[in-house]
Amino acid sequence: MEVNYFVICQKIYMSNNLEIIDNFLDKENFLAIKNFILSPRCQWRYVDFIAHKDGRDQDKDGYFVHSFKDCHPQTLVDRFPESLKLPLLVKLMSKIKEKTNYQNILRIRSSLYPRRDSQKPDPFHVDYDFSHTVCIYYLNSNNGYTMFENGEKVPSVENQLVIFDGQKKHCSVVQTDTSARYIININTI
Repeated sequence: MEVNYFVICQKIYMSNNLEIIDNFLDKENFLAIKNFILSPRCQWRYVDFIAHKDGRDQDKDGYFVHSFKDCHPQTLVDRFPESLKLPLLVKLMSKIKEKTNYQNILRIRSSLYPRRDSQKPDPFHVDYDFSHTVCIYYLNSNNGYTMFENGEKVPSVENQLVIFDGQKKHCSVVQTDTSARYIININTI
């Protein structure tokens, strides 16, 4: 029996200052984003560190990113050209604005984590060293997850959004059961 997950009511969980929302987008908008991100049309660049580019973690694993928008944290001026596919995220960003009432976007980027042989937490980090909000939108289900310093875990469930205070240290734990883990990381103030 096939289950239509988009008919199920949206569920919202609050846990330790995390808000987790299942079925965040309607099927049409979710699939438009997912189909682009998982397609060969999505251009990726490789980042050879996970959390800190200064090498303090001696991290040997990398991942791929597609940058939709990236603003300078002080001036809020775009540091790189916006992705031509940024309009795909209009509904996503509109719903996030309803939830968080953000004033400015710092960064929107998708991440592609290749499968690893074993699960180990990447280094704990904050995305910026000042007050901001983090939203992680999961594009596919797998056994990877986002973990917080207190041990709390948010599983990678497709079409799920987690919202949390950007000063909470977090890390990714990459999957072993699918070829790739896809997320969109959104930082706002």
